[in-house]
Amino acid sequence: MKKQFINYLSGAAKVLVLAAMLVSCKKDLNSASKTNPTSASSLTTTAPRAVTYQLVWSDEFNGTSVDQTKWNIDTGNPGVNNEKEYYQSSNITETGGNLVITAQQQSVGGQPYTSGKLETLGKFSTQYGRIEARISLPMINGTWPAFWMLGTNINTVGWPACGEIDIMEHVNTTNTILGTMHWNSGGGATQYGSSTTTTPGSFHVYAVQWDTNSINWYVDNTLYCTGNIANNINNTGAFQNPFYIIMNLAIGGDLPGNTIGAMPATMLIDYVHVYKGVTTSGPPIGQTITLKGFNNDYVSGEDGTTAMTCTRTTASTWEQFTVVDAGNGKVALESMGKYVSSENGTIPITCNRTTYGAWEEFTWGTNADGTITLQGNNGDFISSEDGTQAMTCNRTSASGWESFKVNQ
Repeated sequence: MKKQFINYLSGAAKVLVLAAMLVSCKKDLNSASKTNPTSASSLTTTAPRAVTYQLVWSDEFNGTSVDQTKWNIDTGNPGVNNEKEYYQSSNITETGGNLVITAQQQSVGGQPYTSGKLETLGKFSTQYGRIEARISLPMINGTWPAFWMLGTNINTVGWPACGEIDIMEHVNTTNTILGTMHWNSGGGATQYGSSTTTTPGSFHVYAVQWDTNSINWYVDNTLYCTGNIANNINNTGAFQNPFYIIMNLAIGGDLPGNTIGAMPATMLIDYVHVYKGVTTSGPPIGQTITLKGFNNDYVSGEDGTTAMTCTRTTASTWEQFTVVDAGNGKVALESMGKYVSSENGTIPITCNRTTYGAWEEFTWGTNADGTITLQGNNGDFISSEDGTQAMTCNRTSASGWESFKVNQ
């Protein structure tokens, strides 16, 4: 949902932007191609800890009207994207445990439709964290619901310099969900994102997990897109600032087109949650995580068909692991219904065990820089092998290749 008009890139342009992001995202490892570059002495192990998420702001929408200590209700037509709606407060209600935004075919303010829009500018903003909402979307032609964020400095620097994070956009009656980031690349407005499919008319949880290095898009905790924002890559510094939250149901416009179905159309929001990363005393039991190696690529379970690798530039289902409490202070890692095995250090590690035993149990440790290590019951550590070969669990000490970032 753009603050001002910008056509979505053509398919070819999207490929070029994606290629540029992926190429430039790769860490320069030329000097590290032969040796493990970080000494064990520089990664002093502290008491085990892990980054998890703590709820810091929410609206459960269990009342009878919008909580205006949390939300502003916008009015009027935004004058962008050739949209056909006039926003007004009467199109927003709170009932049955949901926020209800209803679009009507109703002429107000020179527009043929009315609808609703809420935002938190001046009342709440967040810099990093997990931002999620459980939403049911209308499946009517011409509708354009969105759950998104803008930089709080928009009134100073304008759009796109403020940055925009579209957590969820949907148009018309398709099963496609869009996740996109917009910013000023230095030469003008640009964007990066991807899409996934679901059943939008049913309730689903749409989320981003955002830190200093990346923005990750999820539907029902399934990761489908990662945008790199580390070290101001491609002039992405806007995403190191606070953002505020927006919910709206647009009608017509450049993305859905102006063939509009019968109204009313309704967008239901069960809740909005914002979490911040916190350090706890142990591993994130029960959570699904990703692991990123020293080479800045993701660990993959390879669906249990081959030995595990650390070569993926983006994280999908094979790169997600659920942390299971194995007892006695140990954890097991489950992916695609199978468990990671150390193979007792005798061959490269796999993710093909249907149950876990000694070889599938690991000690979770955390280094002083926040990275984690995984030590097998053979006393050795899992190594990414810098992505040059299959991963192993045969290192007697932990250095750079044996350290992993969690959910980055």
